[in-house]
Amino acid sequence: MGLINNKIDQTYDELAVGQVFRSGGRTITETDVVNYCALTGNWIEIHSNTHYASKTRFGRRLVQGSLTYSIVTGLIQFGLGIQANYGIDNMRYLAPVNIGDTIYAVCEVIGKKEKDERYGVTRFLMKAVNQDGVVVQKGEWSLLMMRRRADLDALVASSLPELQPEPVPSARSARA
Repeated sequence: MGLINNKIDQTYDELAVGQVFRSGGRTITETDVVNYCALTGNWIEIHSNTHYASKTRFGRRLVQGSLTYSIVTGLIQFGLGIQANYGIDNMRYLAPVNIGDTIYAVCEVIGKKEKDERYGVTRFLMKAVNQDGVVVQKGEWSLLMMRRRADLDALVASSLPELQPEPVPSARSARA
């Protein structure tokens, strides 16, 4: 078991292959599943019809795989060094996720490739693990990242507005 370390604030150059990030858990609720059905239009019977789902090999409704993936990617907090999602490869759904399961994210740096002077692509193995320690989903997520801390700091600084001095209240407005 490890400690919760779920914030990736590093730049491409600061990350090392083999580095692992772990999140706390998040229980997937009935509300999550129904809201996701409504948001995506994914009303497939295995997710939305209790009677139908009771007749399947699983015997109950299941959480959508794409919902599980969405939750896992939110459990790992990616900092400003991430510039774009570059792709998802080898996504596998290894075990069903049930309403009421608690999901944890485990994210490992498995590869790095320089793109140019300012950017690199980092490949992460993202795993969804349930409350019993079973890996229920995994995939490789490639992210375009800023390479150097100085470039990231300059980008952040350029995106922040200049703070203006606060107006000094006049004697007249102070009496009002």
